[in-house]
Amino acid sequence: MIRFFDAIILAHTKLRTHKIRTGITIGVAGILFGLILGAIFVVQGVFDSLERFGEEGLGDRAIVTLTKMSKTYPVYEHLEDQQFIAEVEALHKAFVNNKATIAKKHNVPYDSESEDPSPIQVDKKSKKKSIDGQDMMNTFVMQAAQARQNKVAKPFDVHEYLAPYKTAKILPNNAKLSGLDGASFLYMKDGKEFSTDDQRKIQMLQMGGEDNPTLMIINQSIADAFMGKQSRFDPNKGELPVIVPFKDAEKLLKLKPLKGEASTQQKYDRLKDVRSRMSEMTASFCYRNETSQQLLAQAKSQHDEAKRKVDDPDYRAPSLQYTLPADNSCGPVATSKDTRTSLEKRFMENRLAYEKELQVYTGEPEQYKVNLRVVGVSGDTPEGMASFDAAGMVQSLLGSWLGYGQQWAIPSEMLRQMPESSLPSFVQAAMKSDSVKTKNSILDNEDYLVEFGDVAEARALLKRDGLLNVDAAIGNSTFALPFGSGMLVVEDLKEYFATGVFWALLIVGGVAIIILGSIIGRAVSEGRRESAIFRAIGARRADIGAIYGVYAFLLSLRVAIFAVLLGVILALGVEVWLSESATLGARYSYAATDANTGFHFFSPFSIYVPIVLAAILVFGMIASIVPVILSARRNPIKDMRDDT
Repeated sequence: MIRFFDAIILAHTKLRTHKIRTGITIGVAGILFGLILGAIFVVQGVFDSLERFGEEGLGDRAIVTLTKMSKTYPVYEHLEDQQFIAEVEALHKAFVNNKATIAKKHNVPYDSESEDPSPIQVDKKSKKKSIDGQDMMNTFVMQAAQARQNKVAKPFDVHEYLAPYKTAKILPNNAKLSGLDGASFLYMKDGKEFSTDDQRKIQMLQMGGEDNPTLMIINQSIADAFMGKQSRFDPNKGELPVIVPFKDAEKLLKLKPLKGEASTQQKYDRLKDVRSRMSEMTASFCYRNETSQQLLAQAKSQHDEAKRKVDDPDYRAPSLQYTLPADNSCGPVATSKDTRTSLEKRFMENRLAYEKELQVYTGEPEQYKVNLRVVGVSGDTPEGMASFDAAGMVQSLLGSWLGYGQQWAIPSEMLRQMPESSLPSFVQAAMKSDSVKTKNSILDNEDYLVEFGDVAEARALLKRDGLLNVDAAIGNSTFALPFGSGMLVVEDLKEYFATGVFWALLIVGGVAIIILGSIIGRAVSEGRRESAIFRAIGARRADIGAIYGVYAFLLSLRVAIFAVLLGVILALGVEVWLSESATLGARYSYAATDANTGFHFFSPFSIYVPIVLAAILVFGMIASIVPVILSARRNPIKDMRDDT
């Protein structure tokens, strides 16, 4: 019988006998497992860093923005549908007849052919009626389409939709500030009002963009994560509190963007500088209802024409003249001269009565200059952060932001601290909403912010109708996206990583079994006469098996040690290479208030590390089974006689 300690000595001696062969085996197998361990150390470091930065923003909260998208009637499929055309024709005819009657009543000239042409065209040869593709957005076509859609539309009940998710809670006090019913609400870039008579351009700007950020009232509990300690907000000054993305904060401070070759230290300093100067940042928006816009356009037209014809002796100024307000005032359009005759005034009075009865009167001119005071800085939204370096990847995937697109956020409770008399009427109306509604001639969407107490439920919603199941979401009338953080996506990345580790272990383990089995088999083959001698002096087959079992264990242990060292070296290399850049990206994307928080790519505290180490030992023992069993079945007398 061979004692266990003797088996260890014999196995260790065998390992030292063929150092080159053993070293190559340990190196090849160790590299394979070392790559896996290196990836584990790096990924665990990333996950740990995310948890640290999650405390700075919304990373520890499972919030989803849920959008109920409007379903529009497919007009393009019914351009030659005679029944649909008849409905459009009836709407147009009724409108024209009513308008003509009212125009006659108030002695207002009306030409239906020029003012309200029919969208219906008739083929001269076939006499068949149809709607031209360019007229799909015609008022009467849209009215007929909406009427058909309303017959089949089912009201959206968000509570019914969220019923399967027990921990889902709709966050209140979220609304979009925008011009409704033809009104404009535009950002005053460099403190100056944007002016145009192109209504379509105004509508496009109000959808958001670099030149016109959208303003959102947002739940205070969300806003708190981005509030700065340096903010100075006085509710009695009439300034609305606002949180802006980092890049917009730079613009408000009139700081030139840093060049691409700027050092990491310079970027760190810029981040600290922006946060320290938060109290200096202000901005303004200009609100004008449709009547105010029309007056402004008319005043601008008069001003341009007078300037253009200043040397024209035949130029006659209009009888009613307007003065343009200062471009930094968002003020009312004042009348500078009124030389209208009594007949002209009577015509205008008739026109006003005509518009009111026709219900197209847009009301008295109304305008507000809305001043904002920056009270916080958020991370930049994912759309503006895409990059292929470490900083950009961290920003794009793992940031903490407020909404999508060019969006500024107004904390709801801070807004409520302001005197109601200092708030424009459209702001007061928006404060009463719990959802963000986007309405125009095309869209009638509703957005809700939903928080989940159970992360699994939030991810289940994203898999059902959202980012984690885009194919399914495309065909649905509801769509969900992570809000404020990519942590919900990170949870899926953890699952994918676990699956990847499992398959990597299976594949590498299979290769390792072949490699280790080969060297163990070679050692068993070379030790046949030695084993026969041990058998001759009384050793059992189990004793011989124990020697090679210990040999396989020691060999696997060396592979494990080499793999750990290699994994640590690789992970530390990634840490040195990328940590500084990733830390910058994380601080930018999270707008971290703690400038000492770092983003690291190395952490040994992963549950997968002991699993991989145990797997190495198990694979080594499995690799020894076949050679040991074959050796145990051999005839020791024959092995003693065999010189080879």
